[in-house]
This record gives sequence, C-alpha cells and structure tokens, in this order.
Amino acid sequence: MTYLEVMRDYRVILMIFQYGMCFGSQLVMHNVLHTHFHDYFHVEPTTAGFLAFGYGGMNLWARSSGGILSDWMSVRWGMQGRLWAHFISLFVGAIFLFLFGYMDKDIGWHGALPVLMLFSQFCNMAEGTTYGIVPFMIPKHMAVVSAVVGAGGTLGALLLTMGFYRTSHDDELTPFRWHGIAFMVSALSVIPIRWDYGSMWSRTTSSGPQEVPKLEADAAKLVVSESKENTAENKENTTENKPVESAENKGNTGENKENTDNVETV
Repeated sequence: MTYLEVMRDYRVILMIFQYGMCFGSQLVMHNVLHTHFHDYFHVEPTTAGFLAFGYGGMNLWARSSGGILSDWMSVRWGMQGRLWAHFISLFVGAIFLFLFGYMDKDIGWHGALPVLMLFSQFCNMAEGTTYGIVPFMIPKHMAVVSAVVGAGGTLGALLLTMGFYRTSHDDELTPFRWHGIAFMVSALSVIPIRWDYGSMWSRTTSSGPQEVPKLEADAAKLVVSESKENTAENKENTTENKPVESAENKGNTGENKENTDNVETV
C-alpha cells in the first residue's frame, strides 16, 4: 500500500522520468560512445576507449557537484532553489547533448569531445540535484520514494536504448538529437512540480512560511530519534544477557571447584 500511495503522487512520477533521463542517459552513453567514436570517427579501439572515458570520468566529481549546488541554493531560496538547480542541470545538459548530435566528421572528435564532456557534467549534476529533492518529497515515505526514483534510472536506460539506439537511421547522429529533445522534455517537466513550501516560482504559498530547512531539521530529528531507540534497545538486550551469562559462569565455577575438591580427595 505504501508503494501505491507514493506512486499516486504526480511529483514522484515526474521525478522518476527525470532521473530516468539523467541516470539512464549515463548508462546509455557508457554503452554507445566507444562504438560511436570507433565507427563514426574511425579512431583506433584504444583511442575510442579513452575518448569515451571523457564522459565517464566526469562522474568522479560532477554528480557530487550537483548535490552541493542543490544544498547551496536551498540555504538561500529553500525548495525553490533546489528545483531551479535541478532544472538548470537538465536544461543545459539537454542543450549540450543536442549539440553533440551535430558534431560530424568535418568537426571531428576534437570538437565532439568537449561538447560531450560538458553534457556529462550537467547530466551527472542532474543526478545529484535529483537526490537533493527526493528526501523532501514525501518525508514519511522517504525510503520508498528513493527506491522507486532510483529504479527509474535503470528503466530509463532501457527505454532510451530501445527508443533511439536500436533503430537504424540514415544519419548516425540522429539518435543523439532525438535523445537531446527527450532530455529537454524532462527539464521542462520540472516546472509543474510544487509543494506548499515552494515551487520554481515561489518559496511558499499563503498557507504559511514552511521552509525546507524545517523539513531538514525534522528529518534529522527522526534519524536521531531512531538512533536513540536502537541504542536503548541494544542496551536493554545487553542488560538482559548479563544475568544469564553471570549465572552460567557461576554454575561453571561451582562445577570446576567441585571437580577440584574431588581430585584433591582422591
């Protein structure tokens, strides 16, 4: 029932779509880039691997930079800041992916690689900004929301591959252009997302100044409370086990003493 409740929220559906586009694109690019550089630009397989790493290597810092940007903007503008960080990451990523679809043989891989790396930067940032928002979507079901959004990333990779890269095209760059358009649609789908505590166009509604920092504080309190409960439970278990261990040890000590007395008597 929890999953059904979560999936009835349109914002969760949109977030699944958006994460499916950014993380799904990352998985797709890992699959197609080596072949693309080798077959289209006619570089050696080893060189094609290094060029493809130009995309994958950005993940070393790009995803975390998206999370940092989301937190930084949240401190200043609350949830509105997080949504704008997410929108900008997706929107700019879509532009660079679409441009990559026009990096033809005349431009060469020397021009295609920088565009690809810029797309990777913003694509990975969008993954970080996604999970800057997820914990505050439905706080009481945070684990379930996190799970279904994460699963959307893998589903997105499957759908993108089947939709754009499994069909033949006269121009080998066409799949990247269509992919870029789909990526742009995911960026635009951020616009209708809103809560009482903020949207892209307002920080709060007339219902009152419910800022995201309050939700962050509530989430932190929940974690601390659960931690204390676990500590108390462990302490209780330890207390219950001590008398048993003590009784067992006393019994063993008594038996050992009796055996010693018997040996001495003999």
